Amino acid sequence: MGETWTYRTSGKWPTSPKRNLVIGVQAVTSSHVTDSLRADSASGMAAEVRNSPGGAPGFVNWSVLGLEFSPYLGAFNELAGLGVQRGFATPSADGQWGQWYSEARVLGQEAVTVPAGRFNAYKVEVSSNRQPSGGAGSMQTEPVRIHYLIWYAPEVKRYVKMQRRLIVASGAENEKDLFELVSHR
Repeated sequence: MGETWTYRTSGKWPTSPKRNLVIGVQAVTSSHVTDSLRADSASGMAAEVRNSPGGAPGFVNWSVLGLEFSPYLGAFNELAGLGVQRGFATPSADGQWGQWYSEARVLGQEAVTVPAGRFNAYKVEVSSNRQPSGGAGSMQTEPVRIHYLIWYAPEVKRYVKMQRRLIVASGAENEKDLFELVSHR
């Protein structure tokens, strides 16, 4: 309780918001962590509170951040032996695109450098997929795949880097977001 992580965010588009987000622990149980999230003061966004899954794979849906995959997975599990995880709940995208199938797998260990320093991290890949349900008019906007690469560093109890890509029915990459750890206290 009381630990904080500051992440710098960026996206692929010139208009993508670039901001710092601060996540702080309010409570911890054996099954979840209660977090608060606030954006830098320039954003004018109110703080949010969410419950993050502890050792189970799953998603946290933040209005500011979007979908975040199991931020504390490495703090509750030895990732080297985690293998492939399936069958966990995947929220709908934008409140309308549902029926996702998600899978997470540990790809191995890798050194990663972010603004907070260099870490020996476990690299995890998460793929969420769904069948398109819209017509030809929604091919450019309907999400059918969300792909994550996440680097968990055991010493900071959270991920230090997360890349999230959103692919639409036409096959185009509509979003590519990057989250990098700036500081941990």
